[in-house]
Amino acid sequence: MPTTPRIGPPRIGLIGFGEVGSSFACGFLADGLTGLVAYDEPQSDAQRDLARQRAEELGVPLLDDPAGLADRDLVVCCVPQDRAMAAAERCAGALAPDALYADVNSLGPPDKIAVAERVAALGGTFVDAAIMGMPINDLHRVPVLASGEAAQRFADLGNRIGMRIQVTGTRPGDAAGVKILRSVVTKGLECLLVESLTAARRHGLDHAVLDSLVGLFGPQSRAVLDFLIRTHAVHARRRSLEVAMCADTLAAAGLDPLVTAAVAARLRRTAGGGLAAAANGRLPAGTDDAVALFDRHLDTPAETPA
Repeated sequence: MPTTPRIGPPRIGLIGFGEVGSSFACGFLADGLTGLVAYDEPQSDAQRDLARQRAEELGVPLLDDPAGLADRDLVVCCVPQDRAMAAAERCAGALAPDALYADVNSLGPPDKIAVAERVAALGGTFVDAAIMGMPINDLHRVPVLASGEAAQRFADLGNRIGMRIQVTGTRPGDAAGVKILRSVVTKGLECLLVESLTAARRHGLDHAVLDSLVGLFGPQSRAVLDFLIRTHAVHARRRSLEVAMCADTLAAAGLDPLVTAAVAARLRRTAGGGLAAAANGRLPAGTDDAVALFDRHLDTPAETPA
């Protein structure tokens, strides 16, 4: 039976209050949307403190129990990939039957389908949503692809409050597939930038190399290049999981993911090298700061010949 649209602005809840969740919240609030709530289960004390700090800064209540999501019209799940199923298990059953559960996590199609099936089994209405830009810059207006039977309803609701949602199919996993295969390129470019600019800094050429890359890709590319460089240290662990899913998706198509496997290895090395802790879990202020961080912590600087 079709759901009767609710009069007035939708009641929105967020699962996860890291960079993505807090960026969405910041955008909604800036557009005058009130009554937001968030539920988070950070995996470390540092993440918990950062989530609480963000919630206090924005004035968004941080729930202790997912039962607080029961009156929401739309719930956006934005947690680390390896927590997506656990978040669905914990939260989907608490929602009203006609509420939308939009999973924006970077998952491969099989994983997104598995979460969709679990949400449906718990009585929820699932939407496969894929973020196709930079929430930290564009907030809730970041481009989003959506697929699944409820994707059009999600687009109608979200676009009414300033989101930019495009429906790409009726099957859960379609939006995820576009995102994960694009990530083969974007995460590969990220790791190439990190290696190139770290080496360039050690040769005293980092500014010249970055300027040359901007000249190659065009002036509009600087914002994207800066974003990839600045976010590498803090998000390397999450992105290593995403790139592992990229490799699986390539393998499922009969391709040996040689380059993608190397990208995953670089991300794992960054994640295991303590760079996120060195940055206090926050993005470096600028590209120079990020490259300086790589210089201090990535691999072993080459010795200067005598």
